[in-house]
Amino acid sequence: MTDYGSIYKPHQQISTSPSPPPQIPLSNSERDLLQADRPGYGTRNKFEVAFNLVNATVGAGIMGLPFAVSHAGFVTGIVASVWVACLSQLGLYMLILAGNRTGIYKYAVLVEHVMGRFGYHFLNFMIIIQAGGGCISYFILLGDTIPLLLDRYLPQYPLLSNRAFFVTTVSLICILPLNMRRSIGSLARWSMVSVMCLPIIIVTILIRAPAYYDKKPPHEPSDGPAWSIVGTDVFGAMGIMAFAFTCTQVAFNNFLTLKDQSHNAWRHSTIMSTSMSWTISMVFAVVGYICFGKDVQSNLFMNFDQNDPLINLGRLALGISMIFTIPMCFYPTREAVQKSLGFETATKQPNQIQHYVVTVIVFVILMAIGIAVQSLGKVYALAGGFAATTIANILPGATHLVTRFWRRRSSSTKQERSPTLTTAPTLTVAPTLSNTTTTGTKYMDDKLLALPGPIIASDTQSCSSPRILPVNYNSGTHNGKSSPPPYYNNNYYPYDEEDVSTVDGGEIRTDDSDSLSSYSSAQDMLHDDEEEEQRPRIEFLDVVAVILIFWGFLVMFLSVSSVLTGS
Repeated sequence: MTDYGSIYKPHQQISTSPSPPPQIPLSNSERDLLQADRPGYGTRNKFEVAFNLVNATVGAGIMGLPFAVSHAGFVTGIVASVWVACLSQLGLYMLILAGNRTGIYKYAVLVEHVMGRFGYHFLNFMIIIQAGGGCISYFILLGDTIPLLLDRYLPQYPLLSNRAFFVTTVSLICILPLNMRRSIGSLARWSMVSVMCLPIIIVTILIRAPAYYDKKPPHEPSDGPAWSIVGTDVFGAMGIMAFAFTCTQVAFNNFLTLKDQSHNAWRHSTIMSTSMSWTISMVFAVVGYICFGKDVQSNLFMNFDQNDPLINLGRLALGISMIFTIPMCFYPTREAVQKSLGFETATKQPNQIQHYVVTVIVFVILMAIGIAVQSLGKVYALAGGFAATTIANILPGATHLVTRFWRRRSSSTKQERSPTLTTAPTLTVAPTLSNTTTTGTKYMDDKLLALPGPIIASDTQSCSSPRILPVNYNSGTHNGKSSPPPYYNNNYYPYDEEDVSTVDGGEIRTDDSDSLSSYSSAQDMLHDDEEEEQRPRIEFLDVVAVILIFWGFLVMFLSVSSVLTGS
């Protein structure tokens, strides 16, 4: 499976043996470009991807979880956190399943496949709010931590403790260079550094929080939400938890960096990341809740003394963690902006100038907002209740159901329609074999893309992901003998049997080039048609998808209402 989509040697004899085909080595820049766009070029193992997902999940949201538990009540808060984390993991898994069914590995393009062009722009807007809100909250935390330490330990340099100066300087020197790459896989090792800072943060709070518990004024048992079953604002807390446990916006980015791009490998990565994220987050939340009760603030460190040396160590670790966590939310924000501007489509990637210009402009805007805004509570609730529930619950559930039921019913009529070549051609990332002709070619970073159709203009937009074929195979005779079709092995090629190359006007179009090549005999074709005509059975994930959609709308309405009414 790891060799799918590789560049093959020209004039290589097609073998019918199960051994993987040979490859031409790719440079780092070439692999980075391909890894950001299509499957088969992943280089990261399951643990590296899990750490990337943890880093994308455990960020600014962790600081608001004690605040969320205090509003939901202790018992309800713990139960709700498990529920939200499980739904988030299932949403991650179902989203990749939907992508594999359609051959689409861009979240926005997949939603367009399901909801049309409106869905494409709607999701990009939601990702900008969710991921951009995450970046803003990280900048807020960065400005709340290290400048305070510099003011405490380096008072002779007042400029360093200036919030705006420090955040701007660190952002331009340390954070912006991390955002210049195209593939999120380049952040894997930095993500490990960020995740390793989290135990320091938690340990410092675990050690020092009991001392602050004794300093609290005594309360009657009925005062505050301490040890209460149900709090005063359960659904407002749900919005904060949704923000804290959502990383669906980087699901495809991380899946494409996975070396073993099988369903099992992705499931293992998401389960590991969700388990680690929940454990880290809830230890943090419970300790903060127990120690400060109803007085806990949205930034937990604001409850501690500025002169506490051990807490200041935790503040330093949090600041370092934020430096390496900001890029994890910036990547999907930039991608959504590029898609909205038309720089990135199913058939092209932004050129170097577009990539760098969008990166710098979006980064400066988010940094400026993070410097100007200092309230985390509103950012948590609005981004979580409005955008996170849509991205993590509603849309994954909808894409799963549509690609399983509606698409199967539509595919039952595909034999009745003549194949049509639309403005989104099939891309073959491979040199053409001998005795094979193509009608158009296009170069991308010195890699030949053979297009079975006319070259598409750079501004052409399509609502489908390019479908990458292992070879541009010309069935026929070679040396006077009939040539068998190329060897297809699911261990190497992760695509679903039913694949979609283009979507036009809500109608699924089939490719001219391979409409019959996937069948080894007429009997197999007949058997496939019979299977397509059968109604899919209701499975566990189908029920979960319905629950995701209903739950997402419920939390969205109630949590946003809570914020707007000020309750």
